[in-house]
Amino acid sequence: MTQRTSTVRATSASPPGSLAGPGPSVPRADEVRVLLAGLDPLAAAVALALADAGVCLFDVNDRSRVLALDALDGPYPAQTEGLPRELAMRAMLRRRSPRCVPLTAPELFPSAAVGGAVAVHAWSVAGDLLADLREPPVPDVDGHLPTLTVLTDGACVVRWPVTDWAHRPCRSCVTGAARHARAFVREHPLIAAAPALSERAQPFRRVTRTVVAGEIAGLLLSLALDFDDAAGPGDPAADQGPAEPTLHHGLRRIPLPPEPGCLCSLSFMDP
Repeated sequence: MTQRTSTVRATSASPPGSLAGPGPSVPRADEVRVLLAGLDPLAAAVALALADAGVCLFDVNDRSRVLALDALDGPYPAQTEGLPRELAMRAMLRRRSPRCVPLTAPELFPSAAVGGAVAVHAWSVAGDLLADLREPPVPDVDGHLPTLTVLTDGACVVRWPVTDWAHRPCRSCVTGAARHARAFVREHPLIAAAPALSERAQPFRRVTRTVVAGEIAGLLLSLALDFDDAAGPGDPAADQGPAEPTLHHGLRRIPLPPEPGCLCSLSFMDP
């Protein structure tokens, strides 16, 4: 079976190493278009970070209601509790930047052929059990759209390598990653046996989401702007082997194995 790579990037008009500036096909930050499917607190924080970076064009999709825990951990204000997340998110983005144009109209979102269009598919576990795994909306968009999939489960965040929309991780992969993440947390000396809302667990949630939100926002922006600051050939960081899902817990990063028996990993593993 042919393996797929996760290299899904906008096309730049300037060749690598060229001294000329980027060509007209490379968008500015205020021309970047971001589709958010799922608006848990992490995805909401990513959207606000992108707005702070100058992104104006958002398509936000999540009809589920803002929970009390969403307001507790932020960034949702307490007064938004009970509102549809997409409605609250549109208002938050407009307040964050008057130039923002947040919509909920995935049918109008451009295809991957339009430079600067990227997507986030944000899963979350809304309760204490894996049965509380909440699948985000699945809008009908271009299957070639560069997509970053992320899972939030308490103090843990799992981030997958970028794929196209059609080959994003399935529910089986996401559930398996959540199991691995929970197994790690059970062994952590500061978190073991702590309930989800305990004083020990809450700081980990906030640290993890703050760190990961900034990282995801930077990754999406660099992807949309065709900005590659990765290690070049011959650098040690360039030979790290196959890409893989990564668990973030506090400031720690732990690579996770792919789900056995699922072919989704072929979408982001190197050939």
